[in-house]
Amino acid sequence: MYYEDIDLSMRIKKAGFEVLYIPSANVWHKVAQSSGIGSGLNDYFITRNRLLFGMRYAKLRTRFALYRESLRFLLSGRVWQRKGVLDFYLGRLGKGSWH
Repeated sequence: MYYEDIDLSMRIKKAGFEVLYIPSANVWHKVAQSSGIGSGLNDYFITRNRLLFGMRYAKLRTRFALYRESLRFLLSGRVWQRKGVLDFYLGRLGKGSWH
């Protein structure tokens, strides 16, 4: 949940395939319909999966910014943001702490 589409695109590119953009295509996406904007579920998976994605693909400068942000979340983030950061650093993937 969250970042899986762009992660798939990056994996496709790294495997030597081309990711195409079709400007005439129309996609309707209802934002956060499965989790609810601002919900604990939303906080947890966006926080954890953003770290996963960024640490895997981002440049060093961006990874440093993500480390700083994760420290801020640990100190003063919302409950599920803190749990998402902890699960990232502890390698708890899948559902992680979200049971």
